Amino acid sequence: AMSMSAGGGHDSAPSDVVATASGWIALLQEPEPALKSHALNKLLECVDTLWHEVAESLPDLEAISEDLDLPLPMRQTAAAVASRVFFHLEEPSQALRLALEAGEQHFDPQTKTPYVESLITAALDAYIQERKRLLQDEDPIKEGGGANSGKASGTNEIGISMEQLQGMVYRLLDACCEEGRYDHALGIALEAQETDKLNGILMASGPDTKLLKYALNASIKVVSSKSFRQEALAVIAECLSKQLGTGKVASVDLIIVYQLLGKADSVAEVLGTLLKGSEEDALLGFQLCFDLVDSGDQAFATKVADVLKSMATEEHPDRWSQVARVLTGGFSSELALSFLHKQSHADRLIMENLKKSLEERGSGGRSSLLHNSAVMTHAYLYAGTTNDSFLRDYLDWMKKASNWAKFSATASLGVIHAGHITEAMHLLQPYLPANPGEGDGGGAVSPSGGYAEGGSLYALGLIHGSHSGSSAEKRKETADFLRTHLRASHANEVISHGAALGVGLTSMGSAELAIVNELKEVLDTDSAVAGEAAGIAIGMVLVGTGAGSPHNSLPSQGKEEIMELVLELKNYARETQHEKIIRGIAIGLALMQYQQEENADAMIEDMRTDRDPVLRYGAMYALALAYCGTGSNKAIRILLHTAVSDVSDDVRMAAVIGLAFVLFKTPERVPQLVKLLMESFNPHVRYASCMAVGIAMAGTGDAESIAMLEPMLDDMTDYVRQGALMGTALIYMQQSDSCNGRKVKSFRERLSSIISEKHQSTLTKMGAILSTGIIDAGGRNSSVSLGSRNGF
Repeated sequence: AMSMSAGGGHDSAPSDVVATASGWIALLQEPEPALKSHALNKLLECVDTLWHEVAESLPDLEAISEDLDLPLPMRQTAAAVASRVFFHLEEPSQALRLALEAGEQHFDPQTKTPYVESLITAALDAYIQERKRLLQDEDPIKEGGGANSGKASGTNEIGISMEQLQGMVYRLLDACCEEGRYDHALGIALEAQETDKLNGILMASGPDTKLLKYALNASIKVVSSKSFRQEALAVIAECLSKQLGTGKVASVDLIIVYQLLGKADSVAEVLGTLLKGSEEDALLGFQLCFDLVDSGDQAFATKVADVLKSMATEEHPDRWSQVARVLTGGFSSELALSFLHKQSHADRLIMENLKKSLEERGSGGRSSLLHNSAVMTHAYLYAGTTNDSFLRDYLDWMKKASNWAKFSATASLGVIHAGHITEAMHLLQPYLPANPGEGDGGGAVSPSGGYAEGGSLYALGLIHGSHSGSSAEKRKETADFLRTHLRASHANEVISHGAALGVGLTSMGSAELAIVNELKEVLDTDSAVAGEAAGIAIGMVLVGTGAGSPHNSLPSQGKEEIMELVLELKNYARETQHEKIIRGIAIGLALMQYQQEENADAMIEDMRTDRDPVLRYGAMYALALAYCGTGSNKAIRILLHTAVSDVSDDVRMAAVIGLAFVLFKTPERVPQLVKLLMESFNPHVRYASCMAVGIAMAGTGDAESIAMLEPMLDDMTDYVRQGALMGTALIYMQQSDSCNGRKVKSFRERLSSIISEKHQSTLTKMGAILSTGIIDAGGRNSSVSLGSRNGF
């Protein structure tokens, strides 16, 4: 009664602003519905200023809104009042539940008040969460289902039904489209992974070119689930093909979309239409063929070329032959080779001085490690330029290399002549092993030695397999040649090693069962050296097919056998005594998961939780390759967690370097992420942090990253200094001397002084020697880049 009188005292005041709501609150206790209804209407007017008083009687309001004996309008008003109170209490999800009960007249999504806007946000969040949870339930193999299910099912606990939510969200989307704000609607459809809505919105905009571009970019960069991205891209492709009738420009995006979807016949169809068109259309077609080859997917380009062959018409025969030359004839590889050869600015003095300082007494000229590094540096400096005059002039210097160094030295010829397919056999003739099975039973391989022979087979693989645009026919020839050597070389593990790597490079991504079986035979010899190469090579042949996980893109013939073979590989890795073989298989499995994103999760999870650190090391690379360039938060979280928590140094190192691969499309994020790891107590993590920054920022000359690496050049541990030198050299690739306030020059001077200092540690020297090669790689015309221009 007291509150009543207090209320009465105020009401008699002439002011029309209600200073307290206690009177109306008291009326709610009355049994008479008319009084309650009056009180509720009054409360609705003043709830926005006096919500703090109304908050105490929330239970009463909710009770009224749920009391089925009362008339509907009154229950809705009660819900509306309670909803507003919850909004002021910053409980948007509760407010939303009551607002949906209060119905349209109290809650109209079209009005622009803070109340409505915050509820709409809450509704969209709840809806997107709910959708993600539904999709996760459908797909039980996804990892993280256990951890997230508690959080995501929040909407159900509040008691909003999915139908109510969906109805509201669909109404919002339609309203958005009517007002012409298609991009807003599109964003929600992509977030909630609604393929039909996406289609509807794009069609409603009458496929608008800008909107399609936006949808395409968002699908590639923002959508985190691969399965939905494929659906979204299929929708976008459909809209783009509708536009083809009006303008040919759409074919540029269309080909990218079809390539992302892996539809070779559709790509060929678009190209075919262009080639049958006018002169200008045909030119566009040629350019798109170059882009296709540039993206590096050899097997895909070959498939497209095969389909195009069957489409060729009588008119313009030259066009069709030119396209074949671009796609599989190795035209772009020839162009790159002639450019690197003619425009090479490699400075011979660099090598001369390097050789001189290594030969001075006491500066480690006897160290085979440094000699080998110098040979590698020479290969970097002249990569692809076909200029090996330095080696020919100093053959005796080159011949100092023995054993594996000899293997690397011979293989380095393959780097210098990369893509030089016409002369490959002629160049390597002196080193190649004897042809198997000729003469009087000759061709039996001697079990010892064979380093130059093995190296030359690897070199052959590098010449033919290092450039994605090299001639398919030549590559096939070489692959067959290498396979004969592979089959014959089981007795000598060094030659097997070289042949296996060569076969891997020349049959990259072909997923041919016969080749995989031959490599598997090498593994079965249980030789550590040959087994390592065979494991990696099997990975190269099956790269990006997702073999070993249920969602894969293996060719239909031989699918079962390959799946079984991958299972055998996994088991073999757990049984074998040789760490090298385990490492080879781990890297091989990682290569198979390339770009598989969440399809690879089960496989990665399996490897990540293994007892053997080498398999966990493979899991980090598998994660880096599966989510390469996606910037996926999930992958980054796992990598960072492993980088600070794993017990094995190698695994931590691989995890940090993996960050650079996952983030290579937004490289500026890498230095920020790795900043703290640079101060780690673990030198391996510090080394990897330097390399990660170098890989991500390669060729940018970015001043901040270099400033970050500068203190690491004086680190206590020698190989961290090595990493810092190489990281800095990567960033300075293709930068002129004026870059970064002329610091490049002082960095180069620092490199040469480290090499000639007597008391520098060997590993730091090795870093300095390799950095000399990296900074001027490929005749000063090359830079490390992880993606092609089209973002593949």
